[in-house]
Amino acid sequence: MFTKRFNISWIASSLVMFALSYIWHGIFLTDFSRLSYPKEVFLVIASFVYLIIGFVAAKAIDIKMLDKYFNRKPILKGAVSGAGLGFMLFLISTVVGVSFSTGSKLENLLLDVCWQVIEQSAGGAVVGIAHYFIFDSSAIIED
Repeated sequence: MFTKRFNISWIASSLVMFALSYIWHGIFLTDFSRLSYPKEVFLVIASFVYLIIGFVAAKAIDIKMLDKYFNRKPILKGAVSGAGLGFMLFLISTVVGVSFSTGSKLENLLLDVCWQVIEQSAGGAVVGIAHYFIFDSSAIIED
């Protein structure tokens, strides 16, 4: 389970998604200025969350259902599985966020879902790149 390929793809995708999130929420949207608690606390919690998301992204590329459509295309397979993960995370965060927000406009929700899909697609593509470039002898199935 925890092969070199998995570990590298997990950590690399987590770092890429965390960096993209920081750029989006911290620089473009300036969401950090609206935090009601220290930014450092948010960043520590976010780093753990992105480690979990990266773990799921690194496992999602192994879904056998995708093999039919993306055989020998790990980068595309990773991006597609990441997009699905991003959409699922958007749905979960929207449902959980209902109790914390005062309401969202449709434009904000559309922007959020687009960004979430882009962010997790990038993380999935990083997983695919790792699968493409890192040899894993345990992935070879012997007959």
